[in-house]
Amino acid sequence: MSALLVGFLVCTASAAGACGFHNYVPQPTMVDRLIDSEHVVLVRQDPANPFRYKVVENLSGVEADADIPNLVDSTTRRRLTQNGDDVVLFAREGAYGPWLRVAYIDSTMQPVLRSVLDHLPDWKLGEDVSRFQTFADLLNHPDPVVGKLALRELDRADYGFLVSHKLQIDTAQTLSRIGNRTEMDLRAIRVLLLGIAGDDTARGYLKRGLNRSAQLESTLLGAFATAVIETDGPESVRIIAETYLADQTYSAASKEMIVEALALHSQYGDETMRSAVAEAMGEALEVAPDLAPAVARQFGARGVWSQSETLSSLVRSGSVRSIADVLAISQYIALAEGVSAGSSIGGSVVPDGGVLE
Repeated sequence: MSALLVGFLVCTASAAGACGFHNYVPQPTMVDRLIDSEHVVLVRQDPANPFRYKVVENLSGVEADADIPNLVDSTTRRRLTQNGDDVVLFAREGAYGPWLRVAYIDSTMQPVLRSVLDHLPDWKLGEDVSRFQTFADLLNHPDPVVGKLALRELDRADYGFLVSHKLQIDTAQTLSRIGNRTEMDLRAIRVLLLGIAGDDTARGYLKRGLNRSAQLESTLLGAFATAVIETDGPESVRIIAETYLADQTYSAASKEMIVEALALHSQYGDETMRSAVAEAMGEALEVAPDLAPAVARQFGARGVWSQSETLSSLVRSGSVRSIADVLAISQYIALAEGVSAGSSIGGSVVPDGGVLE
């Protein structure tokens, strides 16, 4: 693989957040904290001082009598007093970083934590499929804390994982929780899961969300567009492109989120979907050449090279005038030509599907 191609894909991918959306960054999960921490302990109230914590189990890298400066709040103190086997999980990076409270571990969370700790050495080495599958299996767990932990983990998964692993999604439960103001950080992943579920009961909600998000330039627009396309299939691609990409009333930021959703479906969709996206995107570029930089960024980030000829034509015709935009588009075109040349001589410039592995 050429150094230029690696650099382009790594740099553009580094701007992407959960499920591949460039403007969305999920919160760190319990697993993230454990992966990043050198010191991990379980604590309870200190019998000599109920307002202070005392280590009861050393999980990694620190002496059992480590001093936890955090005070025990009243709610935690009451729960620990009522449940003698419950503990609190603390972690810190390095030898001198601050101790962070990671999670309250009750009898339901105990087996989840032990499973995570068993897998942690592999997950630290990047075994993400195992990590996400572990939490996919907990998606419909009856305990809401475990269920939300599973959602937060899946929120970090690549969209390709979500669509390829036959997740068991409870549409009614997801719809009932999606507007919860205390769980707004989970709304994007819930929107994507509703699209993957493909249940007719969610279709109206997703389409209303798509329209409203486009009008408000919401960061959820990419998730709603992705979900609607997932639910309605290739036939919806042209409708969405014509509705949102050719209309000058929508902002450039909103249009780029739509372009990103199309690129995502081209990356992970079947041949029918890829053809639908390629055709609709090409037609949209002819009508609205100002989309060209966004297409180069978002399609290039996912190794989707279907717009090379159209973008090349726009540059040659002078439809793109900004030097910065011309450079970005020219890089996309050069990389697309490199992929084509590599394929024609039997080489593999990127893995099948255009994604780095």
